[in-house]
Amino acid sequence: MNYLVITIFVVIGIGALLIAQKIAQREHQKRLIQSKCKRILQRANDIFDIATLACSYIKYDDVIDALLKHYKHYIHQREQLHPQTDTSALLTQADTLKTQYNPNDIIIELKSDNEINRCKQAFNKTIQILGACASKRFIDTESYKRMKHNLKFTLIQLEVDAYEELADIAGEKKDPAMATNYYKYAKKILIESDINFDGKHEHIREINRKNQLLFGNIVKEKIEQQIESENAVDEYGFPTDLNVMSGKAKKD
Repeated sequence: MNYLVITIFVVIGIGALLIAQKIAQREHQKRLIQSKCKRILQRANDIFDIATLACSYIKYDDVIDALLKHYKHYIHQREQLHPQTDTSALLTQADTLKTQYNPNDIIIELKSDNEINRCKQAFNKTIQILGACASKRFIDTESYKRMKHNLKFTLIQLEVDAYEELADIAGEKKDPAMATNYYKYAKKILIESDINFDGKHEHIREINRKNQLLFGNIVKEKIEQQIESENAVDEYGFPTDLNVMSGKAKKD
């Protein structure tokens, strides 16, 4: 009788352990799924943020379509892994962004370093996401190459135009150091780019010419100011420069 009671308790204990282990495994699997869903949503949100930024700078409909298609892929993937209450709302926001997107409203003139950096982020991150789209066959290889080329070429134009404009403004404000830096950035982009186009080398020479002209004008203005100062006289007709009165040459 004692053996029977002991056997029953052992069986019950083993059963309880097995049940507890099964519950623990289910909880562990649930946490793994929740964690994976969270990572998938984070990737989707990152893509949506880039797509939103891209809508401000990128004029190509097919590029925006690819970004949003990739975003929706992750939302559907999360839904298949574990049904979510916000799936419909997330998909709707992608459709809304696409509806509101208008290539005619994009920013075509960058007026500050911050705008240039935001634009670069939009283009570079977009190219990166398009590469993932191509690897997952959301877009074909030829389409990816075409999109990448168009984006890189457009970014070059935006950056170079922006840096040249900032350099011209700095020159007008008599800040040759700042102007030279901006001209240098513009020229560096053109020289280091692997995108070739008609007029590229002529554009580099034009930037050099503008920079040289800037310094030439500054030197000329400085000489004129020096001559004007040396020739200045007071109300009695005497030179105001004591060096001129004493016969000493003014040192620059």
